[in-house]
Amino acid sequence: MSDGERPRGILSPADRAYLRGETTFDSDQSERNARARIRERMLAGLRDFDLLADALSERDRELVFGKHVGDDPEAVRSLIAALAVCYRGADEAALDFGTLLEEGVSRAEADRNVAAAVDFEVRREPLDADRLTRKLRRTGSLTLSELSYLRETEDVSLDRLLDRYATDVETDEGDDWVQAKMTSF
Repeated sequence: MSDGERPRGILSPADRAYLRGETTFDSDQSERNARARIRERMLAGLRDFDLLADALSERDRELVFGKHVGDDPEAVRSLIAALAVCYRGADEAALDFGTLLEEGVSRAEADRNVAAAVDFEVRREPLDADRLTRKLRRTGSLTLSELSYLRETEDVSLDRLLDRYATDVETDEGDDWVQAKMTSF
C-alpha cells in the first residue's frame, strides 16, 4: 500500500506529503501551523500507546503484528523507525532509554505473569567509510544503518563494495534498501 493509499495514522496524508517536501505553503504561518499540528498529533499518538498497552486485546495486537508486520519489510522498517524516534526522543527529554526499555519490557512481561530483566548497552563509534570498509572485510557484515551510511557517502562506492563482496544481491524497484549476502572475505 503506497503512502497515498494508507489511511491516516499519527500523520495525515497531507502531513506525510509536507514532511517528504512535496508540499509548500503560501505563508510562513501556514507552515508553522502544520508543524504544530504534527507535533500535537505525535504527542497524542505517543499518549495513545498507554491505552493500547492496557486496553487493546491480545487478539487485535496479534492480528496487527502477526499478520501485518512480521512478513512485511516496510512494516519492520517502520517498527525500527518507531524505536529510533523513541530513542532519540528519550535523549532529548533527558530520559535514559535503557530504563524506559526495561520498564516497557517489564510491563509487557508482567501481563504474562513473568518478571523480566533487560540488559541494554549502546556502544557509539563515529561512522567512517574507511572503518566500515575494514569492518566489512573483517567480519563480512554491516548493520543496515552502516550500509545506508556507505550508500550515502561519496568516500566509497556501495556498488563497488557490493561487486567485490556480495553474492545474491536483491533489490526492489523503488526500494532504497539493498539486501546482500556477503561471502567473499
